[in-house]
Amino acid sequence: MKRALLSLSPLVTSANLCYRTTLFSALKPRVCLSTTPPTLNTLSATRTVHTLRVPPPALRQQSVWHFLSSRLAQATHRSGISRGAPPGGGYGGGPHGPWQRFRARINAIPSNYIFWGIIGLNGVVFATWNLAWVKYKSTGDPSSYLWMRKQFTSSSENLHAGRWWTLVTSCFSHEDGMHILFNGFTYYFMAPLVLSILGNVGFLGLYLGGGLTSSFAGIAWRNYHNPHGPTSGSHGASGAIYSVISFFACVAPTAQFALFGIIPLPAWAFVTGIFLYDGYSAMHDKRVRTDTAGHIGGLLAGIGYFIAKRFRVF
Repeated sequence: MKRALLSLSPLVTSANLCYRTTLFSALKPRVCLSTTPPTLNTLSATRTVHTLRVPPPALRQQSVWHFLSSRLAQATHRSGISRGAPPGGGYGGGPHGPWQRFRARINAIPSNYIFWGIIGLNGVVFATWNLAWVKYKSTGDPSSYLWMRKQFTSSSENLHAGRWWTLVTSCFSHEDGMHILFNGFTYYFMAPLVLSILGNVGFLGLYLGGGLTSSFAGIAWRNYHNPHGPTSGSHGASGAIYSVISFFACVAPTAQFALFGIIPLPAWAFVTGIFLYDGYSAMHDKRVRTDTAGHIGGLLAGIGYFIAKRFRVF
């Protein structure tokens, strides 16, 4: 995927911008703008909504609730055994080391604070994007809007400029109202389940790790696919949320998702379909306004996180 140029003003250097949207689920992949300067009226578009619902009682034996009561639960939590380390050793200097104390503090926070905190951060960044856009439209001053691009989009340009934090901040960044709506919708239904499995620290590791992997995958694919093209980037929470979905699919592969809110699909088939659809689109350049590589990165991150937990890698 490469991002098209966004002309802010005849006096301002052209830039590129992407949004994560999706046509496959309630999650929105990254979408790139055309060379036509965007307006507030052109940012919204019709999206297909896929409702992700909790399995009904009859199916809960295959759901996360059954998982929580099974032996697999032990595989997704940190092992208390220190492999090959002397007594008192282990990660972070032993059971009372700084890392373990930090983990304990984070896990002591009510999980609702983590859940709503992520939503709140996305909301604040969304409001800031739109305030910057309104300022530009009303005064002709694009400085705030360009600052948001430099701080909240992931791109090779930002990395070369030393703004490495954009790999994370872009995962909390939405400019379009429909964009944050669909990503938020999916997060609202999926995050509590996985948060209850992993706990605060594990969930934050999955969410942030999935977002980082998604950002790296998107940048790497754009540089490989079009190394001499215009600089492009992307933003949105879809990569991080895809990692949550794929992790859940590994935990409860036969749990039912409702495609389009109607068609029941097992979680494994849903995630496989997303992977094939985004992979085909990336290889054949079918959705040039969508960061399909970022989606694949998020999906693989969730699967990798499950495997790491399963074999107690960390």
